[in-house]
Amino acid sequence: MFGGISVLYFIFAILTTLLSQIQGQSCGKLQESQLNNLKVITDPDEFPWIGRVGYGESSNVSTNFYCLAVLIKPRHAILPAHCVLNRAEVDALFILFGDWRANRNFDEKDCLFDVCAPVPEAIDIEELVVHPKYMGLRNPNAIDNDIAVAKLVRSVDFSDFVSPLCLPTTKHKDNHIAQKLKMVGFIHWSKISPNLRPEEEFRSKVEVNTISQEYCISLEFPSTLNENHLCATAPREIEKFFGSPLMGVEVVNEKPHNFFLVGLPTRRIIPGSRQDTALFVFTRVFPFQDWIIINSDLILS
Repeated sequence: MFGGISVLYFIFAILTTLLSQIQGQSCGKLQESQLNNLKVITDPDEFPWIGRVGYGESSNVSTNFYCLAVLIKPRHAILPAHCVLNRAEVDALFILFGDWRANRNFDEKDCLFDVCAPVPEAIDIEELVVHPKYMGLRNPNAIDNDIAVAKLVRSVDFSDFVSPLCLPTTKHKDNHIAQKLKMVGFIHWSKISPNLRPEEEFRSKVEVNTISQEYCISLEFPSTLNENHLCATAPREIEKFFGSPLMGVEVVNEKPHNFFLVGLPTRRIIPGSRQDTALFVFTRVFPFQDWIIINSDLILS
């Protein structure tokens, strides 16, 4: 089914030390001037860890993109498990990094007015590791342990437009309830139509409001939630690809220093009682930190 890519299930283990920096490199690049500039479309060098997951060969102009992945080190990215296992009709074969505009012109620069991003970099996936307790194949509605690691065939070339996001650390283990957090991605494919304005194809950012699980359930979320989930609300028109990261900001010496990954969306619904609101449920990344580190061979300082 997976076109030569082996999907492996590894035993979960515990590491005792969790840090936010990948040895020898920085992560979660942040410029305060971009943080609260009220723009919807990102700058081309903003949130450079976003990758579009390609279902088909990168040389095929009709390749589809259903999900996003988040770069965490030169050869590894993380994404929802349902983006790997719940698409029986097609395989996830590559990830496109440095892509600013969601179109099929992989070999051209993406430009908006007089601002351009370099040609994006398509890198094939060598291996996909799905969390062993994800039950999506048995139950398509399963939302527990919805996380996977992609190993690339080679390292990504880091630049201002492609670099990794920080994983959360022990000081980021709080539940993040009642906060405004950044979510970044592309408009979901179902929203793309001949009437879509060209600027709507570009990577965009939004703030979502995190809420308690009690309130989340009261909004008619149909599945059972646990401590590994985080709920958030956003305007109804916000519909991003699954894999669009939810991020927090690390503050150092009273200044915003870097972004870190809080969660990956696993479900989106429109509550019957709140037709103006989109409800997102995220897989919190911190509880899976040890598993991610083991299965991506991270060396932390």
